[in-house]
Amino acid sequence: MEQNVAAEQNIFVVDHKLKKNSRQADVERLAKTHWLSDYARDIFLTMREQELRRKPMFFLSPQLSERQRMLQLLKLVTRAHKLSRCALHLAVYYMDRFVDHYKIRPDKLLLVAITCLHIAAQIENTDAFIPHYSEMNRMVKNAYTAFEYKAVERKILCFLNFELVRPTTASFVELFACSFLTRSDFKNYTEMLDESERNHYIQPYQRYISFEEMLSILAQLLLRMADYTLHNLPMICHPFWLPPALLQCARSAGSGAGRSTSLG
Repeated sequence: MEQNVAAEQNIFVVDHKLKKNSRQADVERLAKTHWLSDYARDIFLTMREQELRRKPMFFLSPQLSERQRMLQLLKLVTRAHKLSRCALHLAVYYMDRFVDHYKIRPDKLLLVAITCLHIAAQIENTDAFIPHYSEMNRMVKNAYTAFEYKAVERKILCFLNFELVRPTTASFVELFACSFLTRSDFKNYTEMLDESERNHYIQPYQRYISFEEMLSILAQLLLRMADYTLHNLPMICHPFWLPPALLQCARSAGSGAGRSTSLG
């Protein structure tokens, strides 16, 4: 136990003065989840219910300037180990809330980022393979020990109260990515282009040779837009709650509470 406390104190900045306060491959993979169509509404309602229990974020961390560096590492590790988009987004959710709540030693920020991704991969990755900490640690030149990873993992899990399943922008996008467009939409779109060419001799928008091509291209675009939300923190935050992930996605498509930094 004393060893655990010592490891945590070597990672977190303890300040007792501060008070505590309570692309195509993706589309093909999504297209194969036929079972989603049977339970889509139930899944959506469950996700909305879980979304309401997301931890709030107050954007009071003095380390927000380091967020981009941590995010770049998360993306690099995600690509290197072929983790899912939802795992990346969930890791960012964990990371943002945790860093918003605790002040981390600057040289341990990447340790926190990797740990968040490792936890998220176990929740979101559908493949049996989840990289070990030792494999992910190579991405930072083996900067941290196995004991440090376990110490931070325990702290993050306790901070989240082991409530690890939380929907993100990517969760909603992947749910709707292969169902937002219908064959009727494709037919109406093609007829609109035909009429424009006949009457005005112009083609105002891109023409797709098939419904499958249109769905694939638009779904890939939608997935990329979901990733853009990782880089953009909301400019205005409700004092008691973070805007829902689905609202953030929609916003992107169209375009006092205290902070605890003390470990007891």
